[in-house]
Amino acid sequence: MMKSYIKNIAVLFAFTLFVTSCSSDDDSKPVEGTFGDVELFFDNGVSGDALTLGNSYTNSNGETLTLERFNYIVSNFVLLKEDGSQFAYPKEDSYFIISEEAGTFTVHLENVPVGDYKKIKFGIGVDQQRYLQGETAQQSFWDLAAINNMTWTWSTGYRFVNFQGTFTATGGDGVSRSFMVHQGSNTATDNYREVTLNLPTTARVRTGEMPNIHLKSDANVILDGDNKIALRQNMNQAGTAASIMGGENLIKIAENTKKMFTVDHVHNGAGTHH
Repeated sequence: MMKSYIKNIAVLFAFTLFVTSCSSDDDSKPVEGTFGDVELFFDNGVSGDALTLGNSYTNSNGETLTLERFNYIVSNFVLLKEDGSQFAYPKEDSYFIISEEAGTFTVHLENVPVGDYKKIKFGIGVDQQRYLQGETAQQSFWDLAAINNMTWTWSTGYRFVNFQGTFTATGGDGVSRSFMVHQGSNTATDNYREVTLNLPTTARVRTGEMPNIHLKSDANVILDGDNKIALRQNMNQAGTAASIMGGENLIKIAENTKKMFTVDHVHNGAGTHH
């Protein structure tokens, strides 16, 4: 009698494990027609170090920069699966500002179809298609951009990247001068750029399980990337400040910013992790 009882308990235990295992496996698989959220965290740095406004660093151009502002617009997010299929986030909601001075580092995407995503694509700035829809169509984002120093006038549009502070040049007179680098489109060139990044770990979007994609951005790349841009060669006539807001150097900077971002890691889980 005791043996039969023990045997029944063992069978019941094994069955429970089997059901639990199957349930666990089923829970881990995407369910068609359901949705989840994705969070992206942008971690700003300078050549591998944390970026802190007010701190100084020296680049390979022989210039020491003290950063006072580092803001940029990211937009038009697309998540791609291994088979090449993709989900483009609704365009009217796909514009975000990352601001070091405002402490805004997170992009939250809602109602993303469940699935296993292997790549992410996004834009730097505001594309011409969106801009040409007019001010009324994007009034709320325009207002947000204006508050964050990411606009000129409406006729000249958005600043895509706002990077500024002061600098001194090695071997120069030692005087600290202000600099401004504002990447944006103008009548001559479209300086909107797109970036596609592989994810080191699959981002598993599930209902109630939100992946956090941790990206690193390197501000040093703006002037010291594939294209080397010396601020001392972009001074105003008075020699009191440097600014780059157009021309050939801005096109080179726009190409540099395409390599400003890397994916550090992906955390799959229910909460927010950085």
